[in-house]
Formats: sequence, structure tokens, C-alpha cells
Amino acid sequence: MKKLNMFLALALAGMVFAGCHTTAGTSVVMNHDTGGSVIYEGNTRLHNALAVTAVTYDKVPAGLNRVNFQLTSLVQRTQHLQYRIAWFNAEGMEIDGDSRPYRSLSLQGLDSVTVTGVANSPAAVTSRLRVREWLAAR
Repeated sequence: MKKLNMFLALALAGMVFAGCHTTAGTSVVMNHDTGGSVIYEGNTRLHNALAVTAVTYDKVPAGLNRVNFQLTSLVQRTQHLQYRIAWFNAEGMEIDGDSRPYRSLSLQGLDSVTVTGVANSPAAVTSRLRVREWLAAR
């Protein structure tokens, strides 16, 4: 039993040091037809440390939707985050989700940054920003 507990403790420590992340985070859904946006927060710690302070959208010259999310740090420490902007069609199906990986972002204390995404299809009418903490950089 002691060997099993030690193995489990070492496995857990290995996962932490190997670079894990929290999967629950902040999501912002933007409807490009109506201009409405909704913020969903699934992580209390991130909710108290990060705010989505502006959401704007327009079209690029090729006629594709573009969205800008301004993220503002609410704490004085540097935050190591990952974000991903996904695009959905009118039926709610994600468009080419495999080509949009999470990107790393270091946000300095009390600073703001704008992340931008351009749709990869004219059928994209809704975008979703997902932000999560990245614990490996600590």
C-alpha cells in the first residue's frame, strides 16, 4: 500500500512539473451577426485575476470576420495564460477546429493586451475566446 501511495504521489508531482494547465477558464462568445457577446467564467481564480474589458469586431478586406478581445490583468503578478479563438457557423458547428491550437500569453501585472482572430471561412458567424491558466511557466 505504501508503494502504491508513493507511486501516485510521484505521478502527480511529475504531471505538475511536466507542464499541466487548468482546463476551466474564461470563455467569451461573440455573435458577429448581432454584435452581442457573453462572458462565461468557469474558474474563480482566473475570474478574480483577469477581465475581458473590450470586444470589437469588423471584417477584413477579404470579407472574413475579425474579432479583437482586450484582456486586462487585475493582479500585480505576471500571469501565464493560454488562449484560443474558435469560429462557428450558423448551425453552431466549429469550423476547422484542429487548425486553431492554444497560444501562450504572458500578461504583466495590471497590464492589458488585445488578442485578435480572423475567421478561416465566410460561413463563420460566431467566435469564442477561451482563456486558461498555464501553470508550467511558473
